[in-house]
Amino acid sequence: MEAQARVSGEPLVSILIPAYNERFFGEALASARAQTYASLEIVVCDDSSGEAIERASRDANDARVRYVRNPGRLGFHGNFTRCFEAARGELIKFLNDDDRLRPRCVEALVGGMQFDARVTLSMSRRAVIDEEGRVQPDIAPTVPLARFSCMVPGTELGDFVLINSVNVIGEPTTCLFRKRDLQPEGASLFAWGGFDYHVLADVSLWLRLLARGAAFYQAPVLSEFRMHGGQEQRGEAMDVASVVERLHLAREARAAGFLAHPALYQAALTRVRERAARILRKPETAAQHRATLESLDQEVAAELGALPAA
Repeated sequence: MEAQARVSGEPLVSILIPAYNERFFGEALASARAQTYASLEIVVCDDSSGEAIERASRDANDARVRYVRNPGRLGFHGNFTRCFEAARGELIKFLNDDDRLRPRCVEALVGGMQFDARVTLSMSRRAVIDEEGRVQPDIAPTVPLARFSCMVPGTELGDFVLINSVNVIGEPTTCLFRKRDLQPEGASLFAWGGFDYHVLADVSLWLRLLARGAAFYQAPVLSEFRMHGGQEQRGEAMDVASVVERLHLAREARAAGFLAHPALYQAALTRVRERAARILRKPETAAQHRATLESLDQEVAAELGALPAA
């Protein structure tokens, strides 16, 4: 399984599956293999302790599938980075091991990349599915951005995400980009400005790409984001981490050209304070988390006070 399908005139796309959870892996792999786009390799980096992911990869008997067993448990950041480093394609398409791609996903996203030389991130509407693969109603991040496919200036899209504090761009499964447009910082694909993102890892990735150019949004649903009980549960620690990461993101994004007007930066910082306040209002918030958020709130308040008046 060391070959890849190259088609003359078409850029090679690497579908990267950082695999760990065996339960839905077969569906994810099948959706990658069902793509209508011909110039394709599928890289599976197996971070599990079992044999099911390897068996499913080899049983596929597909020359486009390249299976890699990690030497030891790499974790979320390490496995995504390993996949990225193993990719041979000009274009990168991540696929979470519990999500699915619709058959024309890669073909349409490549079309978005080729629409204009300024496009650095190709994205689409995505659907929410449940454990059984049934499509669910939209949630706030999956509400359509536009009725028609279109190009969106990178800074405008990034500003929208930062100001509204919602990831309308999507999970790693949703987007496609050029490998050369993303240079990992140190050992982690999700590090930016010396800070390693976890809760907002995908957003940190998209902002770095949008700082270099525009996005192309495909209006049809091209991928499916699965919500299920086996996912990492959001608890108080993760909620606090998301607030801290949002502050780092706002500052780093501003240095990269986003939130250029003081009023935009003020709006983004205000969203950070609002999220912190919601957690602080809960009487059950742990003392160490309360101290972290109170300190952060004071820091942000001082930063807001130093901004020029609108």
